[in-house]
Amino acid sequence: MNEKEIQSFSLSRLLEYHELRPGDLYYDGCLIASRVDSHCDIRSDLFRYPIRINALALVFCSKGSITLTSNLTHRQLSEHTLYIHFPGSILQVDPIEGVELYAVICEEEFIRRINVDLKLLSRLFLRLERQPLLQLDDEQWQEIMRSFDEISHERDLYRDDAYSIEILRSAIRMLIYKVSRIIDRYSECPHTEQDVHSPRNRQEEYFQRFMNVLTQHYTQERSVGFYASQLNLTPKYLSTLIRQTTGRTASEWIDDYVILEAKNLLKYSTMSIQEISYSLNFPNQSFFGKYFKTHTGQTPSEYRMSR
Repeated sequence: MNEKEIQSFSLSRLLEYHELRPGDLYYDGCLIASRVDSHCDIRSDLFRYPIRINALALVFCSKGSITLTSNLTHRQLSEHTLYIHFPGSILQVDPIEGVELYAVICEEEFIRRINVDLKLLSRLFLRLERQPLLQLDDEQWQEIMRSFDEISHERDLYRDDAYSIEILRSAIRMLIYKVSRIIDRYSECPHTEQDVHSPRNRQEEYFQRFMNVLTQHYTQERSVGFYASQLNLTPKYLSTLIRQTTGRTASEWIDDYVILEAKNLLKYSTMSIQEISYSLNFPNQSFFGKYFKTHTGQTPSEYRMSR
């Protein structure tokens, strides 16, 4: 891939920015980080601006709190909460202080290699696509911590032999399935027939369909009319539904996604501003510059140079 086109961070590329600390474990496409606190060498500048991460991440907050933005939605992790980052989502993190985290970051191929049913996992995790933050009770938290302790213990005993490899793989697989069980229990929320067909749920369904189309086409399409036609609705009706569901217009959602991608490209690619404008389907650099400044208060050059 051309260097200019890279705007997503794989796990291996993240590790180029963050050296492993004592106590961290990187194994075959999976990073286990225990008790990461704000006094350690965390290069938060990497996450100060929007960044797309192509890996599944499970982040557990054991102390303090941290605020992050995932695909335009603000989340706050507090004590004993679990946050799930879906591959390809764009993440931005506020400056952190006084917080302790545990994290598991897995490449998709690693999950396959340890024989976790990826289709089952994907269906389960997608239940939390709009609310990927869970509050764990004491029993759930202690069970997760026992898994981290077990992985840490196996890391210390690890020898490069078939037995150690399989024990470590099993311990990581166990942690993933424990998280899956917690998600499954949280998502057990049966609806009555009346609930399913309520106006509110229909609005939610249209909003989800709108977001699915938006995430596929926002780099090329900025017209509400395009998205309305994809959903077989009129632009006016789509805008009304989105505003009633989220309090924001369809145009605002579209613009925010375009700006988020533009910020990502300006900070983490070597594409010129003209190349970025063309990649986002603007007719020219001038039009892109005016659009960007209208929504951010800065020109693309000013944003690229900001720290």
